[in-house]
Amino acid sequence: MNYIKYFTRTSMFFTLLSLVALVAEENVTKVIKKKNVDKTESKIIIGSTEHIKIEPPRVTLKARIDTGAKTTSIDARNIVPFERDGKRWVKFSVFEGSEEHKVERPVYDTVLIKRHGGESIRRFMIKMRVSAGGVAQLIPVSLTDRSSYEFPILIGRNFLKDYFIVDVSKKNLLKKLEKEDKK
Repeated sequence: MNYIKYFTRTSMFFTLLSLVALVAEENVTKVIKKKNVDKTESKIIIGSTEHIKIEPPRVTLKARIDTGAKTTSIDARNIVPFERDGKRWVKFSVFEGSEEHKVERPVYDTVLIKRHGGESIRRFMIKMRVSAGGVAQLIPVSLTDRSSYEFPILIGRNFLKDYFIVDVSKKNLLKKLEKEDKK
């Protein structure tokens, strides 16, 4: 008789435990009502190119998404280091089309960039707020003259990590998502 009670209680316990686990799993994977969000990982799917906002100077520019790049870099011209209150600063220009925006930021770091088949160069790194798809992060950004490139911003893994999945067969998915959200 005790075996039957034990078996019944154990069976009920495991049935209840299974139901609790099922409800918990359902709550974890709640539907996010955006078409380009992977529901299982809750990461935003972006294309190989996107429009990215940087602050300062609060402009939105075309960007190449590069999962092979460790850090993000922006087109900064007329880069001039200087000292303010005993600390290293840098001033530079960011161009939005033909409009020039002058920016001054404290130097976060300098990095040595190794170039394939070329001489290594040292770049200034600053912290900037980078925003895309509702995600805004204050991240280290390297300054370099990208005027000869089609995209003034190169987005690296330091911005993508934890928030985005890149679909290299697509472009400007965030722009399409914003249009859908406005409907």
